[in-house]
Amino acid sequence: MPAKKPKQTAFTVAVSAPDIGSDAPALRVYVAMATDPLAAVAAVQAVAPEAAVELSGTLSDRLAARLKLRPGEVRPI
Repeated sequence: MPAKKPKQTAFTVAVSAPDIGSDAPALRVYVAMATDPLAAVAAVQAVAPEAAVELSGTLSDRLAARLKLRPGEVRPI
């Protein structure tokens, strides 16, 4: 029997980077399709290496399907 694929979850990750010319950091939220929270944070950190990243939650399976997210994909929302 073939090995079962690990379940992918759409994790939301908050990204804050210093905003040039402003005292407050710019805050963005990314969604990352991954098998676990650590993989999601690592994937977002690869996209925004200078920023501070923090796991903030998950999206429902239904919403992830409507966004047509693929495994390993990172996208700003």
